[in-house]
Amino acid sequence: MPRSIKMIGFVLVTLFGAYGCAKGPGTASTDNTNATAHAQKLEDDYRAAIAARDQFRQKLVTAEEKYTKAQKQLQQELEQTRATAAAEKESLRGEVKARTGERDALNAQFETFRKSLKELLGSADTAVGALNLPAPKPAADQGAVR
Repeated sequence: MPRSIKMIGFVLVTLFGAYGCAKGPGTASTDNTNATAHAQKLEDDYRAAIAARDQFRQKLVTAEEKYTKAQKQLQQELEQTRATAAAEKESLRGEVKARTGERDALNAQFETFRKSLKELLGSADTAVGALNLPAPKPAADQGAVR
């Protein structure tokens, strides 16, 4: 093959290559439209994800506020319950002391009454023994019919 044919072939290949590189891909307009639509869809999805994230953050903040409020309310109720229980405990202690004092006073009165009764019985026995009276008959025999 002569050298001139090789040169012409080389020049033609180079020209066609340069023309092809300058022109770009043959379906660039449809690919570009598809890429733009795909990019637009991705942007929409991204915006939707951001909106959902913001909504969930707002819900989280609201839930945390409710939790904090409920926790404070529970703490207040617990303190009220403790204060009420302490006051009730103190009133019950006072009532127990009062009832114990009443019981002790009644017990002392009973003991005094019992001792005075024993003394009276002892003095009555002494008086009966000094008189030498016969012992009274049982009440069941007195009412019997003959």
